[in-house]
Amino acid sequence: MGAERLLYRIGLGSAAVVDTSFDVECARFGRAASALEIQPPLFVCGLARAGTTVITRALFASDAFATSTYRDLPFPLAPNVWHQLSRSFRREDVRAERGHGDGVFHDLDSPEAIEEVFWRHFCGGTYIKRTRLVPHEPSTGVMQKYAQFMRLVALAYGRPRYLAKNNNNILRLPALLDTFKGAVAVIPFRDPAQQAASLLHQHQRSLVLHKSDPFRGKFMQWLGHHEFGSDQRPFIFENASAQQSPDVIDYWLHLWTNVYQYLSQIAARYSQQVIFVDYDHLCRDPDALRRLCTRLGCPPNHISGDTLSVQPERRLPAPDTDLVARAEKLHAELQHMAST
Repeated sequence: MGAERLLYRIGLGSAAVVDTSFDVECARFGRAASALEIQPPLFVCGLARAGTTVITRALFASDAFATSTYRDLPFPLAPNVWHQLSRSFRREDVRAERGHGDGVFHDLDSPEAIEEVFWRHFCGGTYIKRTRLVPHEPSTGVMQKYAQFMRLVALAYGRPRYLAKNNNNILRLPALLDTFKGAVAVIPFRDPAQQAASLLHQHQRSLVLHKSDPFRGKFMQWLGHHEFGSDQRPFIFENASAQQSPDVIDYWLHLWTNVYQYLSQIAARYSQQVIFVDYDHLCRDPDALRRLCTRLGCPPNHISGDTLSVQPERRLPAPDTDLVARAEKLHAELQHMAST
């Protein structure tokens, strides 16, 4: 375990190594990747605890998409090089429950939000602030590198369409939808009170885990994940500020409303490229996932909704009634957009 953690520190914690790994990958596989004919990408993003993981896994199971998996670690920007180098000591898959403790299991071949390493490396200073994450517009040069990264992942996994599960993509969503013509963003949401309660629970759980094992917190920081725990940083839009402490439910309800209000404004501008998905409805309707896949242009025959499950309701610690009313109003609007 010590040697493995050291490798993660080198591969993810060193900017020079991350940069070199991408350069080597492009030099070795760039020409083959550039020759690929790929389809418009699909971005699954939203606020955490909305079902992005299980939706991504259901889509990935269709064999229509290429995306980063745990096997790409600790060198996610060099998937082809690392797959070749690690072939001789490739580990057997061992399924384990993820750190969220929510009954979702993963293994080395599970898709995950690993591509954020790319964004953190090439333009992290523009959107990762000391106490918050803010929207940004990547430069043309960065977008060209990202397009090449998507092709390299497609080459590594032998599939023509790139799939990104990355909640931080909401911070650069207009640029992504403008740059990649035909790209689609799938944005799941849940009942705001229950999603907020789940966020609060995960934050408190992560605080305990990061205190008992500081490497966990550092690992999440290297991956660009700031949703929960000791380095939690909220999405902040325009001149808004974080409200109260993340230790209270109102903080998360306020965040839920701000995030989905921002996303609804983006959807108004990109109505043909943004699809809101009511995760609660998806769990209740066995055919909803197949209809979603058909709309996304991927084969629904291999899709399984077995991983979709309604999360148990959590009791709310007396949230602010005005916050709840505002969130419920927006929730109803999102449900309408999802149904149409």
